[in-house]
Amino acid sequence: MPRFKQMPLNPDQVMLFPVSVDAALPADSDVRAISEVMDLLDWSKILSSYSEEGCPAYPPQVMTRILVYAYSSGVRSSRKIEALVENDKRYIWLAGGLTPDFHTLARFRRDKWEYLVSLFEDTARLCREAGLVKLDLVAIDGSKVPGAASRRSVYDGKRIERERAAIERVLSEAEQVDHEEDERYGSSNGRELPKELADAKERKKRLERAAELLRESKREKVSVTDPDSRRMKTRWGIRNGYNLQAAVDVASQVVVAMDVIQEETDSGQLMPMIQKVKQTVGEAPKLSVADSGYCDEDTLLALESSEINALFPVQEPTNEHHEELFRNECFIHDEDRDVLICPAGRELAFKRFNKKGSGTYRIYAAKGCQSCSFYLQCAGGKSSRRISRSIVYGMRRKMQERMKSPQGGEQYSLRRQSVEPVFGQVKSNRGFGRLLLFGLNGAKAECALVFIAHNVLKCTKMLKKTAIKPLKMQRAAIGFVHGQEIALAA
Repeated sequence: MPRFKQMPLNPDQVMLFPVSVDAALPADSDVRAISEVMDLLDWSKILSSYSEEGCPAYPPQVMTRILVYAYSSGVRSSRKIEALVENDKRYIWLAGGLTPDFHTLARFRRDKWEYLVSLFEDTARLCREAGLVKLDLVAIDGSKVPGAASRRSVYDGKRIERERAAIERVLSEAEQVDHEEDERYGSSNGRELPKELADAKERKKRLERAAELLRESKREKVSVTDPDSRRMKTRWGIRNGYNLQAAVDVASQVVVAMDVIQEETDSGQLMPMIQKVKQTVGEAPKLSVADSGYCDEDTLLALESSEINALFPVQEPTNEHHEELFRNECFIHDEDRDVLICPAGRELAFKRFNKKGSGTYRIYAAKGCQSCSFYLQCAGGKSSRRISRSIVYGMRRKMQERMKSPQGGEQYSLRRQSVEPVFGQVKSNRGFGRLLLFGLNGAKAECALVFIAHNVLKCTKMLKKTAIKPLKMQRAAIGFVHGQEIALAA
């Protein structure tokens, strides 16, 4: 018996393959289902961005399908995608025999970012129309994604001065050498500029650009290759990157809204994300849940004055040093007279508003605290006790009570089962741990592609074959289906 398997054919042997690419592709291939769902999207906006003049362009439906299918498989390099389009029968079938090179793929992805974001939004609407998105509960969260810029591209003031001094020494030494050679050999013989001198001059230009960006941005550090990025805390440490915001329907894990922002924290992003959900699918969530990073004064005030329903943990100040009985929350507010009642029964009258940090506070002060038996424990030796209470103090208390209720605790617990797994899927399973495109628009293009892939895959898994046909007829009736406007192998 031979030790190894024998090769069944010689590479030079002539073979007969199926008569079409479609016949060579298995009937249950995932690329067929993805293509069928993407046929249902509204392509009108991206189609209208092309002119009929000049050389014919690659159809945007083909380009988008190729990129989305590649992103769904964790392939994002335009060079790798080019190789797949040339050699992989799934991509050949998907592209209908077209072979865009990596330059064309990269340029399409970069230049058409607005239309890719629009297509993502249509995937959310499609899922809504298909009955997958209920909007009973939507979880909102942010995740930091490192940018394409390397650490070497990041400069601060100290690094600029240090490298500038080193470059000046190189240029000075090169100038001295030139002077000595001129004296020894006479006029220049036209030879090229010495490599070290040319490199030094290029580095000096780079430093000047970094210094200019620092002055304009008024930040401590800046990346010269990706100035749109910001310093953010990631699981790999502090990196230049972007803050990816996502709103996920808890029932289906469909992403119903997304955004890419430059802010390092999630503060102030809850209301904009809820509005994005409403703009995208036409309806605000019945309840939105988020983590404590979304708790801020402006958000609480906006929720109080609107009909939007949201739930999140409240961040409490931790700088109080009073005994338990005399802490801020132990002073009862008499709303009719706008005074605080201390534990000893004395009144603290409202004095003024005080703006500090990111919040506004009402200042209350008592009189005659020295005669109180609790004077030292409460006032701590000061002339009287003062209380600084946030203007959203009552709203914080209401939110805390909701979080402590059984229903509130159960609703909030669903956040970890929805939005966090989505981030885990796109980052770990689809290799979206770092951006490949530079700039904020490039980040939006990549995030749109990865979430289009996510939503389309959700559709293919949750919709039966029989459910796609009536959905296609429904969308065709309103002019949304443009997938058949080009001749594809599909």
